[in-house]
Amino acid sequence: MIRGFTATPRWVVLPAAVGALLILLPLVGILLRIDWAHLGALLTSESSVAALGLSLRTALASTALCLVLGCPLALVLARSTARAVRLLRSLVLLPLVLPPVVGGIALLYTFGRTGFLGRPLASAGVDIAFTTVAVVLAQTFVALPFLVVSLEGALRTAGTRYEQVAAGLGASPTRTLFRVTLPLAAPAVLSGAALSFARCLGEFGATLTFAGSLEGITRTLPLEIYLQRETDPDAAVALSLLLVLVALLVVSVSAPARRRRGAGFRTNLARWASRDGAAEPPEQEEAAGARGREGGSAEQTGAEPPRGFETPDGCDSAPGTTSTADALRVSVVHEQRRVVAEFTVEPGTTVALLGPNGVGKSTVLGTIAGLLPPDRGAVHVGEHCVVGTGPGERPVWVPAHRRGVALMAQEPLLFPHLSVQDNVAFGPRARGAGKADGRRRARRWLREVGAGEFADRRPDELSGGQAQRVAIARVLAADPRVILLDEPMSALDVAARPRMRSVLQRILAGRTAVVITHDEADVTELADRVVRLERPVSGTDR
Repeated sequence: MIRGFTATPRWVVLPAAVGALLILLPLVGILLRIDWAHLGALLTSESSVAALGLSLRTALASTALCLVLGCPLALVLARSTARAVRLLRSLVLLPLVLPPVVGGIALLYTFGRTGFLGRPLASAGVDIAFTTVAVVLAQTFVALPFLVVSLEGALRTAGTRYEQVAAGLGASPTRTLFRVTLPLAAPAVLSGAALSFARCLGEFGATLTFAGSLEGITRTLPLEIYLQRETDPDAAVALSLLLVLVALLVVSVSAPARRRRGAGFRTNLARWASRDGAAEPPEQEEAAGARGREGGSAEQTGAEPPRGFETPDGCDSAPGTTSTADALRVSVVHEQRRVVAEFTVEPGTTVALLGPNGVGKSTVLGTIAGLLPPDRGAVHVGEHCVVGTGPGERPVWVPAHRRGVALMAQEPLLFPHLSVQDNVAFGPRARGAGKADGRRRARRWLREVGAGEFADRRPDELSGGQAQRVAIARVLAADPRVILLDEPMSALDVAARPRMRSVLQRILAGRTAVVITHDEADVTELADRVVRLERPVSGTDR
């Protein structure tokens, strides 16, 4: 048999084998030492059963506490860009490297009778140290970082693209958290919970120091093994085997989730520990329109473009003008990206936003959608100012989910954990529709875009053109006041584009929309008017 290419040198097999034996041989030693004839009696003794039951109960309670506290903590660490997050991340990581007995001492002098929190609690008749509650606190202290590290790394890897889509469909941050963020991060949550449970089950040092070893109250299985080691070695070995089997079961169950991208503890630990929290997240860069760094200014066809970085109108309606329910007025400045845009989209019309790459078209759409704040300027949707800032003005910022503006990016970004029908029903459900009503609307819009037959499929079962049609149906089902399309056909092949243009031409009729495109055919068939972004003229350019 011919050996294929391998990038692994042959000599590394020897140290790898030694490392594997270093782990496996002690387990073999346990198996050889067990008194198999009396194994059942050793495991079912009264003290062993009590210790095992207490360990399982406290480990489950501690794991639940890790989930309740760890998921929000991981979310804050993954999403926040504040400088204090760097210090917080280091402190959360601390129990991973601290000796457990040090953690036990820290807990004792915090919640013990002489601790700064334990003293007032004791005065109120609440004692924590040397109780079952102390066992739960000790286990949570040492196990919480396992869940946080696993989930925080997965959230950073996933980014916020799907959350931005959900906000554009009208979902509040809380609804987005439970319907989008956590379901997408479920493999990491399960992996972290399994690792936390295993760590809780094997906790010894912090428990002994903070909770003591009272049979039936604080004596968990590791403490029982430690005590039996002196009086009944056979029982200690039998209980050790039981813990090994439980740990092996937990590792086996969590292995598939840990192999998924961004979900593994070992995969994310080094990356997580090295985060400094100062860099701008890549998803924020994308939402802001990374291509807009070179800047640009808006020019309506036939109008004089603004020059330099003049301050645009604020949030007060211009004198002599009348706002319309679904008109769009944009007048914004991004100084760092050198983007100036000022244009109006009349009610029920589609404007094509044109310009060379890097001029800031995606930056403008991100500002309208509520993904990026401008340095100065204002955006009006109908009669409402959704963003406004400038010298001497009171800042106005309406969250993205309350603007009635839906942004469809170049990728369809269908929620992978939902069916096609539930993807399209997401917007109506976010706006208060019932499950049946939401699905009824979803089926109607799927038929409207010619995708009714895909209702029960999953997003990964669709082609690019099919997914794009579903994404359009999802936007329309949310009933936005303004639709923003960022190169909606860039991901489609040439043969599929005419069909998609036909769908968009029919769907956008009578709706207020802005389309970014580089294709003249899109402009001809979809747009009622053209707005061209040009690089602004400043003093240094003259």
